[in-house]
Amino acid sequence: MIDIARLENEKMKTQLTGLRQAVIQADPMVIVDGRFEKMMTAPITVIEIARQLLESLSAPKN
Repeated sequence: MIDIARLENEKMKTQLTGLRQAVIQADPMVIVDGRFEKMMTAPITVIEIARQLLESLSAPKN
């Protein structure tokens, strides 16, 4: 059972790393505006930042 949890944890870390890289490519400003530090100190924050980025990209442009 412990091996399954460890493997899932490693898989989650890998997926969050990939998502963080995608966020940086989509919006390089994350590096200078403080969001990058948030993603590094609390990796789960990557999901919230990615969600915000998707919402801003899908918002109608006026």
